[in-house]
This record gives sequence, structure tokens and C-alpha cells, in this order.
Amino acid sequence: MDNARHGLRWRLGIFAALAVTLIALYPQFNLLFTRGANWSGSFAFFSQDEIAYAAYVNALIDGRPRRNDPYTGRDDAPDSRQPESLFSIQFAPAYMIAIPARMFGLSASTMFIVLNALVAFGSALAIFWLISAVTGDEQLAATGALVVLCLGTFAILYAPLRLLFGLDTTYTYEYFPFLRRYVPSVPFPFFFIFCAFVWRALTSERRSTVWQSVVAASLTFAFLVFSYFYLWTAAAAWLISLATLWLIARPAGCKIAMKVFATLGALSAATLLPYFALIRHRAGTMDSVQLLAASHAPDFSRSSIKLGLIVCAVIAYAAWRGRVCWRDRKILLAASFALTPLIVFNQQVITGYSLQPLHYELFITKYLALLALVLTVSHLWHRRETVRLKPRALLACACFIALAWAMIETGIETKRHAWASLDRDEALPVARSLANFARISSQTLDTQSVVLYFNLDAADFSPVAAPQPVLWAPHTPAFSGVTAEENRERLYQYLYYTNEEMSVDDEQKFDALDYRKKFLIHSMIEWGHNDPAWTVNWKRITPEDVHGALAAYAHYRDSFSFDEATHPTLSYVVTDTASPDFRNLDRWYERDSGERIGRFTLYRVKAKGKR
Repeated sequence: MDNARHGLRWRLGIFAALAVTLIALYPQFNLLFTRGANWSGSFAFFSQDEIAYAAYVNALIDGRPRRNDPYTGRDDAPDSRQPESLFSIQFAPAYMIAIPARMFGLSASTMFIVLNALVAFGSALAIFWLISAVTGDEQLAATGALVVLCLGTFAILYAPLRLLFGLDTTYTYEYFPFLRRYVPSVPFPFFFIFCAFVWRALTSERRSTVWQSVVAASLTFAFLVFSYFYLWTAAAAWLISLATLWLIARPAGCKIAMKVFATLGALSAATLLPYFALIRHRAGTMDSVQLLAASHAPDFSRSSIKLGLIVCAVIAYAAWRGRVCWRDRKILLAASFALTPLIVFNQQVITGYSLQPLHYELFITKYLALLALVLTVSHLWHRRETVRLKPRALLACACFIALAWAMIETGIETKRHAWASLDRDEALPVARSLANFARISSQTLDTQSVVLYFNLDAADFSPVAAPQPVLWAPHTPAFSGVTAEENRERLYQYLYYTNEEMSVDDEQKFDALDYRKKFLIHSMIEWGHNDPAWTVNWKRITPEDVHGALAAYAHYRDSFSFDEATHPTLSYVVTDTASPDFRNLDRWYERDSGERIGRFTLYRVKAKGKR
């Protein structure tokens, strides 16, 4: 159907978008009300990775180059070229945020708050537009948008299992996973806009609309390529799925469709040329940090695969019973969405590489499986022979269930994660004080004075507002500024200065250690490779691994000298305890009396002479 002939009524889509937006903003409202007049301006968050993305955006707002490292202060320059990082390759969303922030004088934290509302609203409208374009039914489209966005975690069973049975589902992101900033959030609605343009190109009766849609789809795909790996690869997998089904079924207008697919494929391939040029110049640590694994093992365990196959089974059964025509273009579209999870989770069978496939499940495939379900059920409903339930009653019931579940999981997860947002908001004034110190002049920014935070959460959050690098933070290895060896040495220095007790005896009681101690030991070994949720080639940490890591640190600590103390040289120290242990720090640095900022104390330090 060419919807241009009758025009799309957006009113119901806007209502659905407003509902999703209000629920999406609840965590931020909760932070505002909890902090009251003490709110420092921080954004509420659920994923730790949002902090690293905000730090990169803050660096761009400060006018730093695309290849920058906010955690080490190393920026690309003619005399000091930096390799590509995950952030510099996927640069499009960051600049979409940073450019208006610079224009209006807004901070990264403020932009992340605004972003939540814009993406929630835009995603609902994008899905509404896609479903409307396929079905011509605005009521169904509004309901479908709510079902797809609000029942995402329900579709993969993470949230229900935790809520009903208290099971540990590890990485759940129950609160609207698509809103993780700035990826997948910024490109997320564009994925469905891409799908809508492809559908228009395949079904429009006007030749001009066909090729305008092809160009628009190609440009949207290009944006996805430079935005988020998991979205552009999912878009490519979906396009392959749809083209294959179209070629097999050969519905009406197949010859034009093949030209559309060929043109889209050629333009998309051209887009990938500069992308792979950037990939070739990536940092040497990027593959390891991102857990790239060599594997040909198939994967059929994902919930979105199972839901997609159920949808395919329903389509096959309905076609066998004569309820639908399997060559129908709407059925082919629904089937293509249903099969996409199977393709993306098994691409490694052909390519031989697997890259944190959990991200597909969290951020895109569950939404595609739900979209396939909505399109299939709606098609079967419209072809029903008997009427037992009025359509409006059914749609109202679906809307109620979707919104109710979204409110339940948002409330529960806000309560679970509120402490983290509160903690970072308390640390923001310290980072702002450092940012003020960094403004040497209107043209000069201090990105070299290293800050030692005793609190690692505050260290991780500091670059969201301050341009100064930190000695070490959990996201230090995520950027391109350090090698694996330097990252490990910076971690050793942090442990040394803070007098962290790291006994070799810990190897025998590793499983009983608290989360912080386990995290530090993991970071000394090889973070992430021990977790089956993130990599197919995971390996269990053994007592020998723990012993080796602790022994290596003990050797470093015992041989610590002036050279280690001044590589890098510290300029500031931030503590959040009443009586911090400065014994090791005071051997090498002189401190001033300190400035109290909330629950933190900020010290200026200066290296003592070589001894």
C-alpha cells in the first residue's frame, strides 16, 4: 500500500510516543526528587557504559578531535597520531549530540537527559510509521509501537524471571534497553526508518517514490554504519533475509524489487569502504577489549531466535491451512524480521568471528521478533472468518498490558539502580571544580594534569565533566590511549597509592571475595574473558591465574620507585573517606590542605625530588 495516497494520521502515534517518553523519564524524575535542591545536574543511568559514552561526548563538546581519549588525555595531533577506537569509529551519534551542545552551551549530562526523551519519542514514532506503512491501520500501529518497545525484556524472559522467581539473569537492562545512551539509543529509531524506506521502495506504485526511498534508505544505512555495529549488521542481515524471501516467493512487482535490492546492496557496500578503512587503523588493544573471538559454533539458544521461529511456524501453519498466502508481501516482511535473529546469531558459522553477541539480544533482535509477531497477528486478525472480540477491545488490552509492564519494570529497576545515579551526582561537583581549573584560557584546555581518585566510581565519572585524565578507571582500557601493559601498570599504581590490600591468600578464597576485590583481580588478569555472557570463547579464572596476578602486583609494589611515581605524574588527588591512607602517596608527593567539596576532598599534589 502506498500510504501517500491517503496520508498518515499521526495523532495516535504521538499519544503512544508521549506515553513511552513519560515512562522513560521516570528514573530522571526520581533522581531529581530524591536529590531535591542538592541535585548537581547528573543524568540517571542503568548501564555503566553510558558513562564512557558521555565522557567521549564531553571531550567533543570541549572541542577535542574525533580520536580522543578522555581517560588518558591523549588526543590525535600531527606529531602524535592516535589509533581508532570504538568511539572514534562510531562517531555519528556523538557528533549529533556534541554539536548542538556546543551551540547552546549545554553539558554532556544535560544532553543525555534530553536524549532520553527525544529517543523514546522518536523510536515510538518510527515504529508507528513502519507498521502504518505496512498495514494502513493507525490504531494497530500505535498499539504495535507500545508492544514492541515496552515488552522487549519480557520477550527474552530476563525481566519476568527476575521479577517472578528472583533468578539471577546477569545482564538484564530491564529498563528500556534501547535507550542506552548514546548507542543504541540515537541510531535505534533510524533502524526502523531504514526498514520503512525499504518497504516503500518495494511497494510504492510511483517510480519516483521508489528511487527516492532507495536513496533515503541508503543514507539511513550509512548513518547506522557509523553509529553502532550491532544495528548496521542487523540491518544488513534483515535486508539479506528479505531479499532472499522475495526472490524465492517472487510476489507481484518482483523485477522492480530485485533492482531495488541490487541498488541498495551496491550503495551499502560503498558505505562500508570508508568504515573498513577506519577499522584497519584500530588500536591494537581493541579486539581484546571488545572480546572478539574466533568461532564457527552455531548458536540457537537465544530467546529472540525461539520467538522468531515460533512466528515462522505460525506463518507456515496458516499458509498450510489456507489462511494466508505465503507469497503476500506483508507475510514476507514479517518472516524476514522473524528470521533476522537466527541470522545474526549464526553469522560466525560463515565469518568465523563472534563479537559479544549478547548485544544483539539486548538491543535489537528481541524488538524485531516482537515486530514480526505484531505484523503476523495483525495479518491473521484481518483475515479472520469469525469475530469473537472487537478489534478496539483487543488493542486496548494490548496497550494496557504493554504500558503496565513498562511501568512495573521501570519502577523496580529505578529502585535497584538509584544508588548509582545518586553516587555519581554527588561526585559531579568535584569534576566541575576540576573542569574550572582546566580552563587555563579561552583557547587552552588542560588535558594533561592527572587525577588520582580513591573512589573508582568517581574516577570513571570524572571525564563526563572534567577534561583532566584520571590515573585509572574501569573504562580506561575501552579507549585507544593505552596499551594492555600500560593499563595494567596504571591499575597497579592505583592499588599502590590507595594501599589496597591485595593478599596472595586471596587466590584460595577468590569466590568468597566481595565484588570490588573480584573486579580488581579480573582487571589485572583479562576482564570479560571469564564471562560466558559476553564471549563464546570464555575461560574460567583459575587459582593459578589469581596467584599470578597477585604475585605480579606484589613484585611491582615492592620495587616501586620515583620513575613509576612520575609516569604519569599526579596533579590532583580526590578522596571520599574521612581518614584516607596516604602512606604510599606521601612518600612521593606533597599535598596541600585540601578543599572539601560535598563528601569529597580535592588535593593539589606535587612530586617530591628524586631520591
